Amino acid sequence: MNEKVKAVAGPIVLATDASVGPDRVASGYLATTGHTGVRAHLYPKHLVRPRSRVVVTELRAVYWGLKAVLHAHPGRPIEVRVDNLQALRHLHSWQQGGTDMPEGYDTHLRSQGRRPSLVKLQLLAEYTPHLTFVHEKAHAGHPLNEAADSLAKLGLRCVRGAVPRTELPRLVPLWAAGALADYRRSLAA
Repeated sequence: MNEKVKAVAGPIVLATDASVGPDRVASGYLATTGHTGVRAHLYPKHLVRPRSRVVVTELRAVYWGLKAVLHAHPGRPIEVRVDNLQALRHLHSWQQGGTDMPEGYDTHLRSQGRRPSLVKLQLLAEYTPHLTFVHEKAHAGHPLNEAADSLAKLGLRCVRGAVPRTELPRLVPLWAAGALADYRRSLAA
């Protein structure tokens, strides 16, 4: 699910996060452009080692957020805030032309010949100018990071059945709008 809420003027900042359970994963993102999204699904255990599942899901959150923002704002500088240091190391490596993937990540083509999302992200990181990847300390009160974290957790609750899927179109923009309002206030302070 991808949505757009009222943007914040100024530089583009994209915050991403992931939430991982034993057999389910979810990711969320929120950008100052107003782009926001949640993705959640069952995660087949055979696809990647359990230790790498968090890093893979964090990186997928970056991919989906960048895809939405770059489509709407090609060529604009984007600061991507990530709270997972392993994911950040991959992003920095990819910017320098590295091709290393999280342990156990399968880079073979997916159904219908599609490239894996992390391979697409690696190419975006390497070949898209004006991307900056920075560490954002988790749970430190930054409005965008807290919103991305909340959206990922919402996705996980939804895929577990605790939140009806029909509530996402109402909740996602509501939470995103609140976080962007908090972010605007923090800029004015």
